[in-house]
Amino acid sequence: MASTFTPNIQLEEPARGDQVGVWDTPVNNNMTLIDLVAGAITTISLNNSPVILAAAQFQASVITFNSTLTGSVLITFPTSFKKPYTIRNICTGSSAFIVTLGTTAAGGQVICAPPGEAIDCVNDGTNLFYRGLDRIGAYWDFIGSSVPAWVSGCTVPPYLACTGNAFSATTYPVLAAILGSTTLPDSRGRVRFVLDQGAVRISSAATGFSGSSVGSGGGGQATTLSSQNVPPVPITDPGHTHSVFKNSAFGNSGGGVGLDGASGSIASGSATTGITAGSASPTAFTNLPPAYIGGVTMIRAG
Repeated sequence: MASTFTPNIQLEEPARGDQVGVWDTPVNNNMTLIDLVAGAITTISLNNSPVILAAAQFQASVITFNSTLTGSVLITFPTSFKKPYTIRNICTGSSAFIVTLGTTAAGGQVICAPPGEAIDCVNDGTNLFYRGLDRIGAYWDFIGSSVPAWVSGCTVPPYLACTGNAFSATTYPVLAAILGSTTLPDSRGRVRFVLDQGAVRISSAATGFSGSSVGSGGGGQATTLSSQNVPPVPITDPGHTHSVFKNSAFGNSGGGVGLDGASGSIASGSATTGITAGSASPTAFTNLPPAYIGGVTMIRAG
């Protein structure tokens, strides 16, 4: 009878009565294969040519890619050898070039190896998928000005940019369940606050948006005062006190002297000195504290 092989890493299983006197051959081969799977490190130099992994390469525990990329490269794993890997991409070259990992299976999902890092992934015989990334729903603040090419190059990008756009609940069911919707938060040009959780420190009555709703947002970089924001200004002259009210540009409709010379008068004294009639108009003032601009904010999606 012929030997059979295990379905994942192809260990040989001799049939009963086979390998008489030569049993050491399959045993030693199996031991070598187990050693490769458990501890081997293989290094592959890349440029811009696709690579179909040889047996000694796809059997290894750790695969390191190095050299200078002059274009994007597809690395092909077999469908018949299923196992986890540690992938280390230390290639140099443009960040626009990506190292894509996939199998020969039609319709199989591919992932990309982030530059300068080591990641863990699994080949299940059809798809390559990450393991050990951030929890789904975790934020990732990235210093770049756009989503990295290695994220966008995946069949199912593991991160989505927080731009307020809609996403597919079919593609990202766990994220949809966590958010309770299919709309991403919009982090563009905004500071992120922690959920209010009933503390009433961020109320819609005061801010115009709810601090108890994930993804809710508001605020602005400048504010223009209204008449309700400007109190009367008392002016004292010898023996008299007069109230100078808000100017007409802010909606003054009562007595007193408007700062722009609106209706009303000051009866006597030199207290009118320095009050100049004019045409005032409200001017917005900035609300922004000292700050710096980072990159983009993304969320772990799947």
